[in-house]
Order: sequence, then C-alpha cells, then structure tokens
Amino acid sequence: EEFRAVGFYLSGHPLDDYLVALKRKGVMTLDEVMHKAQSGPTVAKLAGVVAGRQERKSARGNRFAFCQLSDPTGAYEVTLFSEALEKSREHLETGQKVVITAEATMEADQLKFLGRSVAPVDIAVADLGSKGLRIFVEAEAAFPAISSILDQANSQSGTKGPVFLCLLNSELPGEVELDVGQDFVVNPQIKGALKSLPGVLEVEDA
Repeated sequence: EEFRAVGFYLSGHPLDDYLVALKRKGVMTLDEVMHKAQSGPTVAKLAGVVAGRQERKSARGNRFAFCQLSDPTGAYEVTLFSEALEKSREHLETGQKVVITAEATMEADQLKFLGRSVAPVDIAVADLGSKGLRIFVEAEAAFPAISSILDQANSQSGTKGPVFLCLLNSELPGEVELDVGQDFVVNPQIKGALKSLPGVLEVEDA
C-alpha cells in the first residue's frame, strides 16, 4: 500500500533487513548491476519486492510476463518467458520478496532484464543466518517483547548466533552492553520484528 501510494517506501524498504545476508550470498543491488552492465551484458542475482506483474501471450501462444520490482536503490522491470514464468509464477505476487537470477543488458542507456529463475528471498538466505544481533534499547518496557520474539525464534530451525542488548538511558554512565548469554536463531525476519518494537532504537548485525 505504501509503495503503491507514492511510488517508493517512506519508512525504509522491506529488503533493508536482508541487505547484509544478501551481500554474503553474492546478490547485487540494482545500482551495482547497472554499473556492471555498462561494461557489457552480464548475468546477476538481484533481490526485489514485487510491485506488479502483467502476463501476455506471444504470437505462438506462449505466455510471458513483465514483472515490476524494487530494491532499496531503485525500481526495475524483468521480462520472464514461458519456462521461467511457469516455474516462478507463485513467487511473483505483489508484495513478495524474491531473488531473481537475470541476464542484464544495457540497450540505449536503458537496463533490460531477462529473468532466468526466481526464488523467495527467505529461501535464498536461509542457510546463512546471521552471526548475531546487537539490539539498542532505550526503554525497559521493550524487554518482555524482545524476550518473546527471541523465544519464538528458537522454535524455528536455523543458524543461531549471540544476542547483545545495548542499553541507552540518561541515568546510565554511557552505553551499557549486555550479552544475553544464550544463542538464538537470528535471521532478517527476526531482525525486522525486533526493530519494529516500541523502545527499540536499532538492531544491527553483530
């Protein structure tokens, strides 16, 4: 809704929490692909949030689609022909977060993408996990909700990492960091859930 209303996200892009994990997987941003494609056609992985999809039929009766996506650096369109479209249609609904492998070519100063494959972003980064999280807290009232999210996280399967709480309070002599003393399953979804809590200022990879 937010994207459709103004053409961009006012409160941060949905992929922001995935950027570190995606980079470790060799996934490039639109800006990076554009820069690389200046030197010639290239095959790249890039992530995007699906903004729309239009399907058409060719003269031979084969289906193809134009799919609009965006990442934190901009918006782009990918063309998918019948085979790639059939395999990936379920992942290309509006609002879904995906990683696309595509051929990128500059044509008359315009970047053109031909999609080869599509995967949900959570599957693309699932085996990475995160090394750990550092949670910056300005209100003690946030602790029960933080604890609840971390406990729920450990009911999932995934890579575990250490969690640190950084307390920011005018009554303390500066920033106080606490090691929670237990490893938790940490991934971009959990990082995003923690960032949305009242009383949490920021969540960083540790």
